[in-house]
Amino acid sequence: MGRRPGHPMSRPGQSAPPRRPRIPACSRWPRLCHLGHVPPSPHDALFKSTFSDPRHAEGALRTALPKGLAARFSWDTLEAVPGSFVDAELKSRHTDLLFRVSLSGREARLYLLYEHQSTPHPLMPFRLVVYAVRIWESWLKENPGATVLPALVPVVLHHGDAGWTAARSLEELYDLDEATLHAAGAHVLRHRFVLDELVTETDEALRARAMSALGRLVLYCFRRARDPEELVRHLGAWADVALEIMMAPHGRAALDTVLRYVMMVHPAESRIVLEQLRGALPDERLKETLMTAGEELMQKGEARGIIVGEVQGRRVMLRKQLALRFGALPEGANARLDAADAATLDTWAERVLAAATLEDVLSG
Repeated sequence: MGRRPGHPMSRPGQSAPPRRPRIPACSRWPRLCHLGHVPPSPHDALFKSTFSDPRHAEGALRTALPKGLAARFSWDTLEAVPGSFVDAELKSRHTDLLFRVSLSGREARLYLLYEHQSTPHPLMPFRLVVYAVRIWESWLKENPGATVLPALVPVVLHHGDAGWTAARSLEELYDLDEATLHAAGAHVLRHRFVLDELVTETDEALRARAMSALGRLVLYCFRRARDPEELVRHLGAWADVALEIMMAPHGRAALDTVLRYVMMVHPAESRIVLEQLRGALPDERLKETLMTAGEELMQKGEARGIIVGEVQGRRVMLRKQLALRFGALPEGANARLDAADAATLDTWAERVLAAATLEDVLSG
């Protein structure tokens, strides 16, 4: 069966492209360790701390969805649902949030997934089907005996430099010619997701979005994150937005989170980043607030740096011990090691010698 032109998948018989070597979080983002925090990537904390709040998520979702569909949601019912449905081995590139909301008077789900790698996942429509099934299975456990399912609309947020070049619907992944796909009609899953492509947006378009001030500033940071020098250089144009955030309830804490993100993704030393911010921002009140917050972040980072370094050292040593005992570690095991805290690492280290399998070490 022939593939349709422009199909994103490689053809049968072609060898897969070589996999990039896995780089530990502290090597990719050294500022994470200095500031005392080691998530899989620096984007996750800002995404979740901002958009897990329905006040900020509403604008992000409403502007991404087609207008006709967005108008059918009762946005005052939007509520975050706890949990993540992403595969462990993909948590370094995907972050997700699930929301409960009323759609035309019926319970529905909105699923927001942030793809923060530069290259989009080639099987994203399939992955979203997997995540959708997990969401529905979770809902069915809470609603035994149900004979209907809540509608689920997936939205993907992406900020890669080259834009989205992979499939956007399941039908694009099928190894079928156009005529056969047309003949199959509704008998094959289509499952097209909504895409919010930040790289195609201008700063002016982001500023004009009907969103909270914090939501707009965070999307700006994501859009410019691959060029941190530009992120800081153009931040002065967002001073009015930052001031609006600062004046809002809990605004100082929100700005602290944004500042922490900027300091994490920027390759320069933290003090240099703060000086660049001082030069870019025109408002003295904003300068004073950010400089004070930056100094506090650096002090906390220095105080916690020794502890973080010790935990990372245990993680590296345990990774070596597991590899010597059980061979090359799968991505899922590496992801669990990256996410483990000090107590969990100690528990696993005690099991290494006696455990028969890798799963015996990492269980529980």
